[in-house]
Amino acid sequence: MTAPEEGGSVPFLLPGSPPMRDTVAGWDHWRVTRHRFVPAPRLSLAEWRRLSPRKRTLHDLHRAATHANLPLLQTPMTKAVTKLLHGRIMTNALKRKPTTRAGVMVTGGGYQGKTETTCEILATFEDTWLQLHQQLNPAAVPGARDLHVPVAYVQPSSTSTAPRCTRGWICPT
Repeated sequence: MTAPEEGGSVPFLLPGSPPMRDTVAGWDHWRVTRHRFVPAPRLSLAEWRRLSPRKRTLHDLHRAATHANLPLLQTPMTKAVTKLLHGRIMTNALKRKPTTRAGVMVTGGGYQGKTETTCEILATFEDTWLQLHQQLNPAAVPGARDLHVPVAYVQPSSTSTAPRCTRGWICPT
């Protein structure tokens, strides 16, 4: 593979700030674009040295972006979390009783992929759910303010010590 052309666009950089997943529009944008990142091509030292200074800089930047956006690995733990969380979400989505819906708490040390794993599971659920409903709210009334949002993401506070309704939870609505 080769680095981007001298005058071409840089495909790995997206304009603007990252999508804010705690808004409907931000979550939807992230969900739809979450797999569009293209990792940097692997170059040998000789191939890298043959690049122009500009292409080297672009390749190095692309490599740094690749390392900052590593794909989620399917480990035994992520498979277990996926199975549990997907099952819980589907059960809750189908539940029509007014009783409390069961939840899941994913705990662990920092920078281990808890949020990204959970968001990926929920985005996959939402993709499937919207396909089932053909991207529409089947009970929507024309002209009304019906907004079909199967998943809600709330950015957790890094200093929260107890569960609160306003911050810190990812849940199917």
